[in-house]
Amino acid sequence: MSQVIETTAASVFVDDHGLLHVVSNGMESTAATVRETFAAARSLLTHPTPTLFDARTWPKPGPGFWVTFIDLLPSAVSAGAILVGPEGRDDLGGFPGAVNRLMVPFEVFDDENAAIAFLVQFVPHAP
Repeated sequence: MSQVIETTAASVFVDDHGLLHVVSNGMESTAATVRETFAAARSLLTHPTPTLFDARTWPKPGPGFWVTFIDLLPSAVSAGAILVGPEGRDDLGGFPGAVNRLMVPFEVFDDENAAIAFLVQFVPHAP
């Protein structure tokens, strides 16, 4: 695991598989915290990377969250998985499906191993 960067709303790090992890700390996510978290992520990356968003402790988003998240997503994420608790899938609505259709491969999981297995297939391998 690389350096861990703590932001207002999350811990951000790259694991040994080359996956970026954004782990919610339970604080409300707003447009400002999304910008801070994506800046931290970009400081650890040289290119967009498969990313696990661990939202199991994430409260509902605050003002401007979704618009800012969508704007910044391509700068750091080549594929995404959102890890949620049992009821979390319903809170996301159609957002993950829209991202998957329009931007990058993007799925919701309630099992961390399944989420990682999904993301690992998008890690570039050296020839």
